Formats: sequence, structure tokens, C-alpha cells
Amino acid sequence: MAGVQFGEWTYVQEESKVYSCAYSPDGQTCAMGLGNGVIRVYDTSSWAKIHTLEGHTSSVNSVVYSPSGAQIASGSSDKKVRLWDAHSGAAGPTLEGHTFSVESVVYSPSGAQLASGSWDKTVRLWDAHSGALLRTLEGHTDFVLSVVYSRSGVQIASGSSDKTVRLWDAHSGALLRTLEGHTSSVMSVVYSPSGAQIASGSYDNMVRLWDAYSGAAGPTLEGHTSYVMSVVYSPSGAQIASGSFDNTVRLWDAHSGAAGPILEGHTSSVNSVAYSPGGAQIASGSWDKTVRLWDAHSGTAGPTLEGHTNSVMSVVYSRSGTQIASGSMDTTVRLWDAHSGALLRTLEGHTNTVMSVVYSPSGAQIASGSYDNMVRLWDAYSG
Repeated sequence: MAGVQFGEWTYVQEESKVYSCAYSPDGQTCAMGLGNGVIRVYDTSSWAKIHTLEGHTSSVNSVVYSPSGAQIASGSSDKKVRLWDAHSGAAGPTLEGHTFSVESVVYSPSGAQLASGSWDKTVRLWDAHSGALLRTLEGHTDFVLSVVYSRSGVQIASGSSDKTVRLWDAHSGALLRTLEGHTSSVMSVVYSPSGAQIASGSYDNMVRLWDAYSGAAGPTLEGHTSYVMSVVYSPSGAQIASGSFDNTVRLWDAHSGAAGPILEGHTSSVNSVAYSPGGAQIASGSWDKTVRLWDAHSGTAGPTLEGHTNSVMSVVYSRSGTQIASGSMDTTVRLWDAHSGALLRTLEGHTNTVMSVVYSPSGAQIASGSYDNMVRLWDAYSG
């Protein structure tokens, strides 16, 4: 990357906190959900404002594009899900039924269906075209914290503060299985790349593996001594990495559950874990102000990326895997060489904590969201 310069593109100043941010599948537009209930849509080539989507009366907690990019769905603390035409900005159906804040909205892989998870303890399924309520998935006895479709789209998994993972038929809404075993809130649920397995991470310090078809309990991955906050499969699906409040990242065999290397070195909780696109490297971000790189096979520690002056909240690889971006409570985004760990650039401009960093689908841009009510756009290559 020698000789490459970096620079900030036009930043987007909003009048309210940015709660969620999503690029369209083609990367040409970006939608931002705000704390005042407004959604702004921008053209990513010029960052001209295209649409202002108004209708929610409280914070927009989740905004997502349909797989085709033709529609936007938003979930809000006003208990509603709203659909919007992504091209014209026209308001579509308002999906009413939840009785508490909607925290997550996700499209099925086909785009024909939506699932929304709420603090009202339910998952609701909706027709993505008409907005009709298809099913209300009842069974959880506490907040629904995580909802995800299987890769095939035929199944939904939800994790809850009631300590369970529940599997549902995405078409009929029937409860297929209740996966019991965790002894505290299930914070994270993820399908393996093949869709055959589910991993769940919990405040009980454990990761549990489940057969996605039968619901049979697989291995319990024990070793962490504090909350498991992040669980991620390697691109091949053969390995799992989990990050914890115990300051470690642990690697596990996804088939047998056998414990692999323990990645030790952080001196405070691990907030974020990411695999490189090729799966050979892992990056972890921590409250100790560092990003650490690890060999995903041996667990050998690579470079420690130092420079942030406060906690690292988000770590992400570029699509090529050659660069890493990290967002921090020190108000900066830092770009690093993924091989050498060298600091390439410090992107300054935010005036409060950077909570989220994401590369555009092409990898040419970076967007960062902050408590300063702004999303800032950066050129990832030439500036």
C-alpha cells in the first residue's frame, strides 16, 4: 500500500443520532435510520440526499434493503415496521402488531418475506409485498434479541433473554424446536455457511452448537469465564471463533466442538471478532484500545495494532482482505495493513464514539456511524 493516500469524502451531517445504516445490494445508495424517526437515503457517488422517509414517531433501530434492492424495511421503537419503495421513496405498507419496540428486521433470502423481532417477546412474519401479517411466532417468554433466516430461507432461528433458541418453519410459522441448555440470555445466533448447524453465544459464558434440522444439541463449547458477546463461523464453516468479556478469543472445531487455541493477549473485554475473507486470519477489537491479529489455524499471535486511545468497538476486513478498518471510542476510524499491521491512516472528523464501520460492497468506500449524529464517508483507496 506504499504511496497510497487516504482521505475523507463528504460527510453526512444529521440532526439526530444515527441508529442504523445499510448499503443497497448494488452499493449505489445508503439508507440511514435516525433517532428522531426519520430515514435518509443518499446517492453514494455524490452523497446527494435522494429521499427523506418520514412516518416513524420514534427511533429507527433497524433499516435493511431487500435482496433485490427495490425495497427498504425499517423497524422502530414506535412498535412498527414500515416498508418503502427504495427507488421513489414512496411509503408502502405500515406493519402493525408488535406491542413493544422492534429491534431487528430481516428479509428472507428470496425477499418475499420479512421477520421482525421485538421486546414484546414475539417474532412476526410479514408478506414483503403487501405488508400482510402472515404469522406471529409466540413462545419466547422474554425479549427477542436475535433473529436470522437459514441460508435456504425455510427456517428461522431466534435467540432470547428467556435463555432459549427457538427454530420456526418460515412458511407456516410452526415452532419446530425449542433449544434449551443455556442458563442465561442468548445474545447471538448464527447459521453455519452450509446451513446445517447453528451456534449460539450466551451470557452463561458458553457457546452451544445445534443441528439445524433436528434441533439436537451438539457440543457445548466451555472455556470462557465471562459473557460470550460474539460468535462467528470461518468462511469454510470448519471453525468457530468466539469473543468474550474474559479478554480472550477462543477457537473451536465446528464439527466436534473440540477446543482449539486460546487467543490471549488482550487485557480487557473483546468486543468484536472477524475472519478475513480467506479465513486464514482473525482480527479482534477490545476495550484495551488495541486490535490484535491472529493466525486462524495455529492461534499464533500476529501484530498488535496500536494507536487508538480508547476502546475499539468495531473491526472489519475489506473485501480483498488486505485492509482492516477499526472504529473506536476515541472518535477515529483507523485503517491498517492486514498483513504487516502497519497503520495506514487515521480518519479524523467524528466528535464522539464510532460504533460501526462498514465497507461498501465494492470495497471502495468506508462508512462510519457515530454518537455525534453523523455518518462519515471515506475513500478506502486513493482519497
